[in-house]
Formats: sequence, C-alpha cells, structure tokens
Amino acid sequence: MKITLVEPKAQFYNVYSMVQKHVPLLGLLYLGTMLKQKGHNVTIYNENARRVDYSDMKDSDVLGISILSTTAPRGYEIAEKFRAINPKGRIIIGGPHATFMPEEAGQYADHVVLGEAEPIICDLVENGGDKVVQGYPVENLDDLPYPDFSLIRGGSTRFCTPVSTSRGCPHNCTFCSVTPMFGRKYRFRSTESVIEELSQREHRHVFFYDDSFASNRKRTEDLLNQMIEHKITPRWSTQVRADDVAASEDLVELMARAHCVRLYIGFESVNEETLKQYEKKQTLEDITRCLDLLHKYHIKVHGMFISEGYSDVYNNLGLDSLQLSVLIPLVGSKLYGNVKDAGRLISDRYPSDWALFDGAHVVHWPDNMSPYEMQKQTMQAYHKFYSKLNVSKLFLQGKFKDGFLRAEGYRTVHKWEKQNKEYMAMLRDLSDTPLSLPHTS
Repeated sequence: MKITLVEPKAQFYNVYSMVQKHVPLLGLLYLGTMLKQKGHNVTIYNENARRVDYSDMKDSDVLGISILSTTAPRGYEIAEKFRAINPKGRIIIGGPHATFMPEEAGQYADHVVLGEAEPIICDLVENGGDKVVQGYPVENLDDLPYPDFSLIRGGSTRFCTPVSTSRGCPHNCTFCSVTPMFGRKYRFRSTESVIEELSQREHRHVFFYDDSFASNRKRTEDLLNQMIEHKITPRWSTQVRADDVAASEDLVELMARAHCVRLYIGFESVNEETLKQYEKKQTLEDITRCLDLLHKYHIKVHGMFISEGYSDVYNNLGLDSLQLSVLIPLVGSKLYGNVKDAGRLISDRYPSDWALFDGAHVVHWPDNMSPYEMQKQTMQAYHKFYSKLNVSKLFLQGKFKDGFLRAEGYRTVHKWEKQNKEYMAMLRDLSDTPLSLPHTS
C-alpha cells in the first residue's frame, strides 16, 4: 500500500518555527518506520521543512495526519483536499488534538486514533476499523524501531538528530496536556537501546525529545555514563525540570562531561504562589540554584516561562535564551476545562481558531488584566530581552553564538508582530467593550 503521513505546519510564525524545520516530531517517524518494515511504501511530509505535494500523494491508499491544536486547521485542510482528489483513499487522523477532540477530527477522517498509535497502526492501515480507535501506551519502548529519517520528503536532520528515550511524566501541572496524553507512569527505554540508536549514525547535535529527561536520576546517570564510556558524546540538549537539576550537582557535572550544551527548562514563574496554582511543585530556590549550577558547568539555559505581563525579571535572571508563552488552555489540560466552563475563551470560530493556541496568542481572559494588556505586555518583555542592545553586548563580549541566537529572537518577535497586527487590533477592541467586565471581576 502507498501511505502518506503528514505533520502539518502551524499557521503563525513563532519561537518553534525555526526549530521544527530541522527537528521533526517523532510520532509519525515511528509509525512510518513500522509500516515500512511491513512492506508498505511510506512517505512522510514535515510541512515545516516542505509543503505537501498533492500530485505525489493523490494516489495514496492511506493518508495519516498527526495534529496538535495549533496545526489542526491545516491538518483538516489537507484532509479535505486529499478527499477531493482521491475519494477512495482512507484518512486517519491522530495526535494530541484528535485524542481530546475526536468528534471534531472525525468530520475529516475515516478513523480517529486516540492516544499512542504504535500498537494499533499496522492493523488499522491493513484491515480498517472503527471510526474511533483507542490506542494504548507502549509499555516496552525498546519494542519501537529506530526512526527511519529517510522517509521524510525533502526534510533534513543533518543539523540535529531527535531521539526519544522516555514517555510520560510523573508530574501533572494544570496547564500541561502531556500527562493526559501519555500518562503519569514514567516509561523509559533501556540504556542499551538508546546507546545502540545513537551509534547508528554521526551526529552534529542530538536533541533528546523527552518531556522530563532527568526525572529518574539513576536511569539518567546510567545513560550519561554509558555515553561517555562508549565515546558517544555529541553536543546535546534536552528538557529538564529545575528541581531535578537543583537536587544534584553530581548530575549536572555528569551532564557537562557527556557534552550537554543547553537545557530547556520550564521555570514557568518566579512567583511562589503562581507555581502553587500551576501545581508545579518547585520553588524559587530550585530555580536560582538550577541556574547557578548550570552556569558553573558552562551549560546554557533556555528558560521557558508563562507570561504574567511585563517584567524585567526575565532580563535579570541570567538566561541565555527566553521562551515566553502566554497562558494557553491546552486542550486536554485541567486549565482548558476550567477556562471553558467559566466562559472565558475569547476564540469561538472553531476549528480555524485552534491555530491561535500556539503560546503566542492570548485566547482567554486572564485573571488580572485585559487580553490586550496581557498580549502587549508580553511582547514588551520579549522586546526587552531580545533587544538590539542585548544583541550588541553579546557580540562585543565575543559570545557570537549567543549573539546570533539573540538576534534570531529579535527577528522572530518583529516577524510575529508584523503578522499579527489585525489580531492585536481585535484584542484592543475587545478589551474596550463592556463584555470584558464579567471576566475581570
């Protein structure tokens, strides 16, 4: 069978845009590799690198699309165009958004897969199934194949190799949909499996795609020690929690020896009360100790925060790069249910408005200010951090890589503002109407 799998592109330019071009999500790669091993002809499109070619996919027997909320509108558009040119082809839609919005996704698909699709994908493709198909967790991640990157049409991973070593998260923050999607059971691959995958090719950089790489310290230390012993120590980066890092200087020292160059850390806030509301289970002391330890061992810090309006705190923490997101009620999270039930969502044109759920657009009424003020002040904070002055300082200090990264942030902020002038105007008009009063009481 001829099978085309698509990772749609988000509508708006944001902080992830440049990264996603070179670091595709791994879900479709696992599915495509499994289907290829069963003898099927598989092509994967990562639209962040290359748009789908309808002339190439029109005779596909099956089209599979994996959607996040922000990519759902584009995913549905692709499904409709495929249906028009190939009425006999089957469409399967999965991913986090489809998992939590199966009725909506079902309007555009023959099958909607909920949860993890690897255990059921081959049977579904070859034999068909119900409209809504329940996937289930892969208990032994070593059973998954090593991703075949050659399946990506026109894409490239020569700059960065994505590798997943675990699934699930033992935490359950109110704003996050990882736990509802993958569960609180922290499943991880064996060290032998990860080392074998890493040894398959040369790497310029590895990004470990785990949501919480260091949650099991013993396992993390074992993996890093094996990387060092086998002399597989490319430059690498990953996501960790601040409290996991702050708890062990020995772990940070080991990370540095294994050639970790940057950690992506969801600090979220430096307000203790806010952290409690998010059920983050970390303290301000964890954040400051984490930053001190990582800089002591020359590991860069990409700080990820949820915007609380304009603040100089991001500029004064000593971060190497900043990702500042407005509080987004992600579908599947506790926050989404609370915001929806309270009638505080701004957006009402679904599915098209899902494109706004990307962390860059205010889509609901915040507790302490109007949507427009939140959007404006968030952009002011970005301007402060990614200013021309800060870019110049880094170049004058001889920190050229940091300077180029900060300059890219400067360009991203201005590109977003240019693309979203109408949205800013809409928020300003909305905030000036009496409709704002019930949401700010």
